Amino acid sequence: MKVLASSIYPYLCFLLFLTLPFDDYFRALPNLLLVLLLGLFPFVIQRSEFKNWHKSPVIWVLAFLLFVVLQAWFLGRWGQDFVVIKKMLLAAGLALLLLPVRENRTLHHGIIYSSIAAILFSMVQLILLLNEGLEISFLASAGIIEALLMDRIYLGLLSVLSVIVSYRHLQKTYHPNNGYYLANIILQLCFVLFIVSRIAIIVLLLCFVLSLFYRQKRGPQLLFFGGILGLVLALAFVLNNDLRQQFFYNNNPEHQEGLLANTTALEPRMVIWDCAWRIKEDPGVFWKGLGYTQTNARMLACYGAHITNNIKREWFLTRKYNVHNQFLSIYLGNGVVAFVLFVMSFVVLFWRQKRALFPMALGITVMVFLMAENVFHRQIGAYYMGFIWTLLLFASPPQKPIAS
Repeated sequence: MKVLASSIYPYLCFLLFLTLPFDDYFRALPNLLLVLLLGLFPFVIQRSEFKNWHKSPVIWVLAFLLFVVLQAWFLGRWGQDFVVIKKMLLAAGLALLLLPVRENRTLHHGIIYSSIAAILFSMVQLILLLNEGLEISFLASAGIIEALLMDRIYLGLLSVLSVIVSYRHLQKTYHPNNGYYLANIILQLCFVLFIVSRIAIIVLLLCFVLSLFYRQKRGPQLLFFGGILGLVLALAFVLNNDLRQQFFYNNNPEHQEGLLANTTALEPRMVIWDCAWRIKEDPGVFWKGLGYTQTNARMLACYGAHITNNIKREWFLTRKYNVHNQFLSIYLGNGVVAFVLFVMSFVVLFWRQKRALFPMALGITVMVFLMAENVFHRQIGAYYMGFIWTLLLFASPPQKPIAS
């Protein structure tokens, strides 16, 4: 049974991530695959995998989850906040289930192929809309944005993960698969720029800058990747009017005040974070937090009270925007103790993995996306968080010095 389980386990993980972007079409399949993985897990896990957990960021994540669960239980919030807590536990459980295959190429290919499938599906949908006479403008057409396979921020996250994983598997010397990985990197870069996913673009630029500090004898590949990135960025700014508007200006004659003024006026997160900052001043937040349900209710009340534009206010109330910052959400929902435990998991991670590019790039990626999205409020966010956790929390610290 162990041999059979070890043979099919990586492919079940591959299938899980391959179908994850299509959750709206195959909603029951990820849950079924999780059940299968759970049943096979005892046959594939080895005791050596649990060695030195107490020295890794795992202990901080476990402490964070334990505190959140106990706090919700003893403060009577369990029923109200279970929807969010369940997704935190899902991410942690998935990280554990992926532990036996965390370095398996098949699992990583699940991310790569799912990102390619998401791009193909989205492009077909966009072509169909284009044939119907709609103009492609991600700033002006909500219909086109909705035609994407999933929310733009998660498409961007998936593309970034695909780039990082592809770069991870590039060989230092010639290998026939190198061409496929490089082609995927270029494809993901072009798609991220095409859908104007600003957070993903920023993360990719940060990861590229980070890679310059790690001399790992990948000079030609790094130079090629940097050249392609620069060329694609230049072409995107020339050809994609949406991208120029997102970063530099807006066509609306009422908003010609430059980058900073336009960002604060037009970026929904500026309004959202302003309300979250107001709620933070509540004296009950610091130690106990408000709970996630109560935090969302307070956010809606803030939108109603402080957004003066009627259309904008109705939009925010209809969309019921959450905090859109996982760190701030944890602080408002659970207080300072949970916040510190969650942050410490990243502090320990960066300290342990500072000599390795791959975990550092993944760490920066998840940090930036957590600052712009509540991943534990979406099931797909919990799945991707579980994937990132399993690669980061259980990784052994590198032995080689940073410069070689």
